[in-house]
Formats: sequence, structure tokens, C-alpha cells
Amino acid sequence: MTKFGDRYGYYQIGDTKTYSRYELMDIHYASPQPWKWDYNDNFFSSYNWNIEPHETLGELYKKRAEQLRRDYDYLILYYSGGHDSVNMLNAFLDNNIPIDEICVRYSKIDTVSEQYKELQTITWDKFDRLKKKHKNIVFRKLDYTDYFFKWYEDLKSLNLNKELIHMFGISLSINRLVSDLLFKNVDSWKMLLKSGKKIAWVSGVDKPTIRFNNNEWIFNFHDALIQWNVTPMWQMIDDGKIGTHEFFYWAPQHESAKILIKQCHLIKNYYNKQEKNSSSKTINDNPYTRGYGYSIDKNGLPLLNILYPKNFSENFFVMDLLNLHVLGDRDQWYINTQLPGSQIHWQLYQSILNDCEKEHYRPWYKDKKTIDSGFHNAISKNYII
Repeated sequence: MTKFGDRYGYYQIGDTKTYSRYELMDIHYASPQPWKWDYNDNFFSSYNWNIEPHETLGELYKKRAEQLRRDYDYLILYYSGGHDSVNMLNAFLDNNIPIDEICVRYSKIDTVSEQYKELQTITWDKFDRLKKKHKNIVFRKLDYTDYFFKWYEDLKSLNLNKELIHMFGISLSINRLVSDLLFKNVDSWKMLLKSGKKIAWVSGVDKPTIRFNNNEWIFNFHDALIQWNVTPMWQMIDDGKIGTHEFFYWAPQHESAKILIKQCHLIKNYYNKQEKNSSSKTINDNPYTRGYGYSIDKNGLPLLNILYPKNFSENFFVMDLLNLHVLGDRDQWYINTQLPGSQIHWQLYQSILNDCEKEHYRPWYKDKKTIDSGFHNAISKNYII
């Protein structure tokens, strides 16, 4: 455990802290007891979520971009061309706040994933148009194919003395591990770190996960949404000298907290108004779940219009929802192939499916049977809007 790794959340079970859901499940099996997932609880609890910030969302996005520029020597924006990353990018460009680099990670072998379709349909065109317009920004098309082939050797070189599965997040995505090891593999980034520069990889994490239950509007952080963007492995090795994953919207920063609270209030105000004007029960975007309530569809047009109004002057690729909760969409080209390292990964996955020693994981799965159904998310404490 590191104080830097804690910023991405941790599980507390008894006197033990861990970054790994798999390690949590193993500890809980050996000694059943209450546990929780802590995502910067003390920091976010210091805000009054009942009070809507007076600034506009545009002003708050600008302040977050300014804060990032102020705090880091070198800023790398991970860009997908989707709503979250486009809005994040616009917060810099529209306000003339300098960015050092815009990076898109991809594999030249991948021709099957939703990301591949997104790149071919929308992202590469946007990327090239931005490159022509902004000559002072480094535009990096980062083909990380070869890094997939040596992920296992890279992990072993870290000498973490952890079970292999404990280094993965909720998913068993090699893409995510490889992305977290790029600081060791991309020469220009290595040189910046070696020279003592403070660098950050900024990602568009995430839209608010807001729900309505017992006549209250509630926001929660979800561990799966964090671990799709940073691995327990990264948290274990983060000594403050390897750069920082900055989540534009969900970081434990004053500017991000105000964005989140403002977003939640705008969503609440919109849906409360809809309820008064219509009998269609529009808050029920997703089915009611006992004990959880009604959740708002994060990818629905009403919410996206509220959060990112400028985005709708642009075209967007609509991602299909794939049943790849554990293996990961961006790994499809690599899974169970004869490519280097693939069979080690496949054997790890098969061991969870077939090993009777892992049967205690089953109650944590959505269908209580197989990891392929995905895990139930762990959620943070409630923040009442």
C-alpha cells in the first residue's frame, strides 16, 4: 500500500487494506467480516453536497483545466473521441489553456473491438483535424501492440510478491495493465520522469452515477469505473515518482468535487422538473432495484445534454454494450491466441472458471455462477444531493 495509491480507492476489511478485489474476496473467505470500499471518503465528505455551486459547468471545467496546468509540468490527455474526453479536451482548447500532448492508444492488430470501430469511424478523423489546427501540441498515435507481448515479464520485474490475479482490477484486461506500464516503455515519458518532471495522464473519468431512492437523490462512486482506468498494480508501485493518473471529473481535488456536485444538482433539477410535468416517470431510466432505487442512464441523451451541451455540435460513435465484463473489449484480438503471453493470461482466466479453490468468488458475481457475468460493483458511501 502507498499513500499515492490510496487516491484511487482501497478496500478495508478488518485491519487490512488492499487495492485488489480478488485479495479482498480471499481475505473475506478466510475470515468473513464487514468490509467497505473507500474512495477518498474523508475528502469528498468535507463538501456539502446539498448546496449547488453558483458557477456554470463551463466555468468549473475551465477551473479544473487551469488547476491541472498549474500542478503539472507535462500534461498528456488520453483521447478517445467520446463524450467525456471531448468535453475534457474542450475545457483546455476553448480557454487557451496549454496541453503538452494528446495521446490515443491502439493496437495495429486489433480489427474487432468497439474501439477499433470508433477509431475508424470517428476518432482518427477528429485527431488529424486537431493536429492540423494545433501545431504546438504533440499528437501521439501510440501503438502498444508489442507491449502486450511482454506484459508478464514486465510484471515479474516489479517484484511485488503478490499473486498474479491480485495485480488486476475487477477485469482481467491486459490492455489496462499495459497502459499502466507505459511509463516504463515510452522513451519520451521515461526521460521526462527521469528528469524530475511532474507528468499526468488525464482521462475523462467519469459521468455521475446518480440514483433516486426513498425520496432522495444519491451519488456514489463505483469501484469498477475506477478499476477500468487504473489497476491495483499501479497503486502498488505508485511511489509518487511515476507520474499520476488524473481523472478529470472524479479526482480528489477541489475543482473536481465542485464539478461533480454541480453535475448532480443539474441532473436532479432536470429530472425533478420532468416528474412534475409528466406522468411518464422519467426518472426511471433504469429499472428499480430494491435497496438501490432508480438509476439514471449515464449514456442517455438527457444526461449527456445536461453535462456536455457543446458536444452535440460534433459526431459521436455509439458504443455497443458487450458482454466482456472481465476480459475487456480492447483485448479481443489478443485473448486465447498464440501471440506471446496470451496463453499465460488465458490460463489465469481458466483457473478462475475451473479451480474449486476459487468457488468462493461466486457470491460476488452478478449471476452468482460465473465470472463472465461480471462483479457486483462496490460503491462508496452515499452523497445526498
